[in-house]
Order: sequence, then C-alpha cells, then structure tokens
Amino acid sequence: MKRKNNIIRLLVGITLIIGSLLTIQFKYLSEKKIEKKEEKSINNFIKENNNNPVAEEIQKENINYTQYDYIGVIEIPKINLKRGFVDKNSKYNDVRYNVQILNESQMPNIEKGNFILAAHAGNTRVSFFKNIKNLSINDEVLIYFQNKKYSYKIVKTYEIEKNGYANIVRDKSKTTLTLITCKSGTNYQIIVICELKESE
Repeated sequence: MKRKNNIIRLLVGITLIIGSLLTIQFKYLSEKKIEKKEEKSINNFIKENNNNPVAEEIQKENINYTQYDYIGVIEIPKINLKRGFVDKNSKYNDVRYNVQILNESQMPNIEKGNFILAAHAGNTRVSFFKNIKNLSINDEVLIYFQNKKYSYKIVKTYEIEKNGYANIVRDKSKTTLTLITCKSGTNYQIIVICELKESE
C-alpha cells in the first residue's frame, strides 16, 4: 500500500512538472509570435509610413494581440532597438504597452522642440529601453515620423533621482530628442539627450 501511494505521488509530481514546462514553453512561443508580429508592423510602418493613430484588436492563431497603428518609429542601431509609438492621445501611449510620448513633448517636426520618449528598463516584454544604459555620446538615434527620417546624435547622458519629475537639461536653441528610463535596481532614472543633425 505504501509503495502504491509513493508511485501515485511520483506520477502526480511528474505530471505537474511536465504541465508546468509545457505552460512555460507555450508562453515563451506566444511572446515570440507577438514580437514577430510587432516587428512586421514596425517594418511596414517604415516602408509605408502609415499615419493612422487608431489601434484595433485582432486575434490570430488563438493569441490575443493588439496591433498598434503607429504614428512613428524609434530606431537605435547600436542596441538593436526598433519600436513604434502611437498617438499621444491613444490609451496605448503608455509604458505598459509601448514607448510613451510624454505629455510635455513636442513632436519631431517642431523646430527647437523637445521630443520626449519614455519606456521601461528591466526584463519584461515591454522593457524597450533596457539597453539604453549601453549608449554613448555620438551614438545615432533615428525617428521616423510623417514621411521623414530624423537623425539625432547623443550629446549628453546623466542620471537623476526618481521622484516623479525629470529635470531635462538641453540646449533650447536646438531641436532635441530626450529618452528617459529607470536604472534597474536603483531609485534613479537615466536621461539621454540627443540633438537633431538632419532630416530627410
């Protein structure tokens, strides 16, 4: 009887382990499929520069996936980042979903304006700025917006204490791009200031 109970416990344990592994594998594969769809959507935007700020829900292959209609794309070649951003007034303009355009931001086509983008650092699927810490002065950042490509160079990086307010130190005579993210494991934020070099 005791041996029979031990065998039953062993079989239940093995079943639970296999079930857990299958669940983890399904989640991993689902996230990879979503990433591929997002990458395709971003590449299509760059090619077609579709400017429709409406998000629609679609369901494919039993995976819930929100297809965002981007109004622009940020690309940072050094850290292999290419991610779209949505209209400032969209409910998906939030770091929980995308790279977020902050309310205080002016769009890239505003001369002497400051286009401000924020995103999570860390290890989640939405940690789009997780490698911002690896950027250096003179690295290139590209913004695709309204049928133009804006090329920026990083001119300054610094850290500030995270307190709900970001002091952005920039040359107000220049058209700039500011990137903001948290420094993982600390109570600090990383601020990256970029200046526009050319648009085409």
